[in-house]
Amino acid sequence: MDSYISCCWLVLYLFFGGGSTVTIQGYVGDVVTLTCKYDARHYGTLSVCWGRGHIPNSGCGNEVLRTEGVKVTHRASVRYNLQGDLRAGDVSLTITQAQVKDSGLYGCRVDIPGWFNDQKHHLALVIKPAPETTPEPRIPRESTTVGYPKEQTTTMQTTMGLSVPPDPPRVAIREISARSISVWWSAGIDGNTPITGFHLECKSQSDSWVDGVRGSNILSWKRETAVNDLRPFYTYNIRMFTKNDMGLSKPSNELTITTKEAAPDGPPQDVKLEALSSHSIRVTWRAPELSLQNGLIRGYQLRYGEYSPQERLPVRVVHLMDGSESFTMNSLQEATKYSVTLHTINRAGLGPSSQELVCSTLTNDDQQHMTTTQATTALQTEHSTSTIATTTSSTETWLLVTDSPTQGQRVDDFSTTRALSNSTTDPALSKKSGHLVAILVPVLVLGLLVVMAIIWQFRRTTLKKGNWKILWKNNDFLSFGDSEPAL
Repeated sequence: MDSYISCCWLVLYLFFGGGSTVTIQGYVGDVVTLTCKYDARHYGTLSVCWGRGHIPNSGCGNEVLRTEGVKVTHRASVRYNLQGDLRAGDVSLTITQAQVKDSGLYGCRVDIPGWFNDQKHHLALVIKPAPETTPEPRIPRESTTVGYPKEQTTTMQTTMGLSVPPDPPRVAIREISARSISVWWSAGIDGNTPITGFHLECKSQSDSWVDGVRGSNILSWKRETAVNDLRPFYTYNIRMFTKNDMGLSKPSNELTITTKEAAPDGPPQDVKLEALSSHSIRVTWRAPELSLQNGLIRGYQLRYGEYSPQERLPVRVVHLMDGSESFTMNSLQEATKYSVTLHTINRAGLGPSSQELVCSTLTNDDQQHMTTTQATTALQTEHSTSTIATTTSSTETWLLVTDSPTQGQRVDDFSTTRALSNSTTDPALSKKSGHLVAILVPVLVLGLLVVMAIIWQFRRTTLKKGNWKILWKNNDFLSFGDSEPAL
């Protein structure tokens, strides 16, 4: 009768349960793995949950672990791990230090988009008590140290102990870069059982060892590895376990590591242009997203020049290293279009360029139609911005740009900047000054030639040899004459 009921229950479960059941056996203290995989090449990385008991219509009952893509978002115990390649679709559940209470039915649900598409797996886990082993008797053996007298004989005892989990390894830093960390380690005592491998765990400093942990298995003969695909200028924690047939060791010493800076991955945000007058335009912006800065922002590179869709014109390059997020371009041409781009600068180099924006200066007629209040406000804004730009540290250069700067390009020697006056000479005034110089230079040259001619004529008529001699006595000037002084 009991066999009939069991068979009926099995038939009903296979018909309505939505998947087959695989039985996995292990012993207390073992590392057991419940296999669950999906086609990540076809679907991409998906959300997966593991639960105890039958899989319900949605989610997982009595959930023990959940992932969102490649990130573990929930873990009921630190003994539950995903040690497979999540990007390849291997979401097998690994249980370390297995216990009898871990026995039971487990379900794996892969959330595949669409109606009734979820992939389900049921696995039955049976954990048995560890088999009792009788330790071998201790066999005392005498050994005599060579070269010592017979009376100084020492006795050594060799003991064959029980197999236990190994001692934890000792981990140290080998090399740090912007997106990877290289570590090396030394293994401890193997616990009377050969070491079968190592397990490395890495997490961000803000996460716990329960959530957000990245794990990887390493072969037993290796003593160095690298953790890749990390964020620049980000702090991580790393620890390691040693494995043998009896299970995992206790965790190793914990490393706290901050990766190096990299060039920013994002441009400045919310770049805006505002025409203040017929000769000035103000630029404002915000820093890139924090996750894209990849280091401490040291400043910004601003490039602006007259806009022409047909040809490349010289641009002015300004390095703003004072932490400001605004700049006023002065001494511009009236009713002229100007293009502006911005780059973020950190210690590693330049970030990508912001989208090119175009703005035109005002005409004199536009300024005359402004109300007195508006004109006063605009004048005060321009004056204050000009004062700030005059006192801040920046460098400004005219360049004939043929190619845009590439991301990561180094901008060295910011310490040798010079103070930049933002109120440069008006182009019209510069043109008039050029004409004035062109007139004055020939006049000065001509005057110099006339003076030289007068001096030459004077020497020719007056200072003839022997007609004018200066007489000296006791180093004092006396008179003029034709004879030599009497000494």
